[in-house]
Amino acid sequence: MIATLLMTFPPMLLGAQLILTLILVKGEICPGQRGRIHRVLPVLAILWLAVCSLRVEAFMVVFAIFYFYTQVQTKKTREQGPLWLLYLGGGLAATFTLMLAFQAPQSAITLGMITWLVLLGGALAHVLLVTARTRLQAFHRLLPFCGVVSAMVFALSVLWLSYSLDLDAHPHLLMPILSSVVMLIVGIVAWCWHLIRQTDPNKFVILFALILLLGASQVFLSLNSLVTAA
Repeated sequence: MIATLLMTFPPMLLGAQLILTLILVKGEICPGQRGRIHRVLPVLAILWLAVCSLRVEAFMVVFAIFYFYTQVQTKKTREQGPLWLLYLGGGLAATFTLMLAFQAPQSAITLGMITWLVLLGGALAHVLLVTARTRLQAFHRLLPFCGVVSAMVFALSVLWLSYSLDLDAHPHLLMPILSSVVMLIVGIVAWCWHLIRQTDPNKFVILFALILLLGASQVFLSLNSLVTAA
């Protein structure tokens, strides 16, 4: 169960890493916001450290992020830091994630893992941005919108996997599939809740959405193993 959950981490962390890198490199943010974003980077490194239990190669990503973090200030700073380390970390994370995705036993699982770059990565990045108290209002609207689109593609990958696994021969898969879809829908609604209510985003609500989306993704990954176990 833990191993299945950890398999969802690399696409999620890569997506969040790319979004934060984009903001740090291209975003017009004040020194205070830059420093607060720097402070949340260790979260990514710690989660990548958990992935090392799957593949030790993930430690290279941990090293790149932590070394970048040690080279920047976490208070008000106008310095971008050694950006080549961010690019290196992103490249290593992308290579690692693509290796996992294309080693998946089903093409539908590969598609699902690719959608997690935006679905899970966007949700994690949104949690970190709200935690860092950034004033990037466009991202508070754009990230949930991209999440809705990626959730639609992920739902299609769930249907594709369901079809390829033959539900008639494996009726016990119906409940996991339904639970995955329900968690996906509720997670997306929770993520978009601040847009529905037209209020400021709440990090705890977005974190709740991320947990539901992780649950849906974990169930999706476990479907193939349930068939094997049967």
